[in-house]
Amino acid sequence: MTAQPYDMAQVAKALARPNSAVPLFAYVREGLIRDVGCGLMTASIYDLEAMRSRRVFTDNDQAYQIGNFKRLDRNRYYETVIEAAQPFSTTRIEQIAEVFFDWEHIEALGYGSNLNLPAIADGKVIGTINLLEKTGHYTPERVARAMAWQPLATLCFLLLMSGDPETADFLGRPHASGAVIEGAHDQLGARPLT
Repeated sequence: MTAQPYDMAQVAKALARPNSAVPLFAYVREGLIRDVGCGLMTASIYDLEAMRSRRVFTDNDQAYQIGNFKRLDRNRYYETVIEAAQPFSTTRIEQIAEVFFDWEHIEALGYGSNLNLPAIADGKVIGTINLLEKTGHYTPERVARAMAWQPLATLCFLLLMSGDPETADFLGRPHASGAVIEGAHDQLGARPLT
C-alpha cells in the first residue's frame, strides 16, 4: 500500500476554513499534480437516477466549463467507476475513444491518457477527480499514487455535497446551475477512431 502522501496539519488547516471543501480540494489538487502529474483536471458529481454528472471543478474554463451536465453512458467506464467503484485509467487515445463521446476534444487538447479517481462514501461513488495527461502517462504506478489521495478526495466531495448539490463547486464562486447536457445530441455512445 502506498504511504499517506498528505500532511494532516495542512488538512486540519483547510478543514478549519469557511467553505472548507474549496481549500481542501485545492490541497488535494496540488498533491495529485505533484505526486501523479496532470495536464488538465476536472471534478464531477453524479446524479445516477438521471444518468448524468455535473462538473464541479475545472482548471481550464476554456476547455471544460463547470456547471454543465454530462450524460453517463453504460460502458466500460461506468462498469469500472460507478458499479465497481474502481479508478478508470487509459494510456492511449484509442482507449479513451471507446468510452468518452468527447474523445476528439481530448485529443485536440493534446491529451491521450486519463485517470478518473472515484470518491466513495456509503458504498457509492459520489464524485470523481478526472485527470488528463499526455499519451502513456497514467501507468499502474501512477494510478496507485493517485489512490493514496482517495480518502481526502472523498472528504472533499462529502463537504461539497453538504451544500446545494445543484450549484456547489470546488471553485467557490457563484454561477448558474448547468442546464446543458453535453453529448445529448445524436450520439448514442463513443465513436471509434477513424
